[in-house]
Amino acid sequence: MIILHDDAYYESRRPQPDLGPYKNFLRFIWNGERKTLFDRTAKEWGQVAIYYFFFFGVLALIFAIQMHMSLRRVADLKEPFFKYSGLMKARGLFEDFRVLPIPWFVDNPGIGYKPNIPLPLTSPVIWVNEKNKNARSKRYVQALKEFLQGYTTNTTNQEFKCNESQSRSYDNLKSCFFDVKNLGICGKSPYGYTMPIQPCVLIQFNKRLGWIPHYYNQSSVLPESMPDFLKDIIKKSNKFYIWLSCNGADNVDKEHIGNIEYIPNPGFPIEYFPFVGQKDYLPPIVAIKFKNLTPNRLVTVQCVAWSSNIEQRASYYLEFQIMIEK
Repeated sequence: MIILHDDAYYESRRPQPDLGPYKNFLRFIWNGERKTLFDRTAKEWGQVAIYYFFFFGVLALIFAIQMHMSLRRVADLKEPFFKYSGLMKARGLFEDFRVLPIPWFVDNPGIGYKPNIPLPLTSPVIWVNEKNKNARSKRYVQALKEFLQGYTTNTTNQEFKCNESQSRSYDNLKSCFFDVKNLGICGKSPYGYTMPIQPCVLIQFNKRLGWIPHYYNQSSVLPESMPDFLKDIIKKSNKFYIWLSCNGADNVDKEHIGNIEYIPNPGFPIEYFPFVGQKDYLPPIVAIKFKNLTPNRLVTVQCVAWSSNIEQRASYYLEFQIMIEK
């Protein structure tokens, strides 16, 4: 079967003569013979414009509808969604997800510290120097006071008598009350930041949704890397904690860090876990008090949380620096 075309078709298919690079480029921009701009006729440009107008118009409409629905939903929330959702009440929700690789679904829980005041330095540092307005002790006292204020307000939805050494049920959405008085001198102003300076640093366990600790107890095989003092405490303790140890990051830091006191205990009680999105949930705190830091010496402190389902890797450790200038 032979298909015949008119002369205009064959004319449009005829190769263009080679005029050289420069003139070929000019002809590509505007071809007066064929009336094309960038190798397209006015009709072809019209078709392209109509196509992309409707294409991007539909995309913009979908985006606008999605944003409208999201913003209308978010505008009704005064707090994060999980504090309102009842989904976390179902234990099976997490168990279903655990068919996925654990490192992908639940990364290592972490710990943080207070006071953590931004300073014009490259790394987190607690720097006490009464001669420098950015490092005066009253700034740290105020920061700790504001932080602990959250533990003394809005306690009506918290449970004051939790079963010690027993993890919470997924069905119980009430969070345990943490009594700041248990922090002793580190729970009240000036938190050790007056002479003689024995500064307190508050170590807080970060929220990790649905995470349940596999704690070490008297019968556990303890890691070789765990400090000896902590091993001795665990072997004598009849209570269960996510244990905590802090020391200098290297041998030089260990020489200058001095003695550390853990208040009330070197660990986070397990009755505060798991966090399942409860309203007014406040994670537990361990206060560490530096009793005899070497003055005028920058010391890097490394803190480690210990549980059999917390991977021990240097990148997961909490590190901060502290220096007391006299």
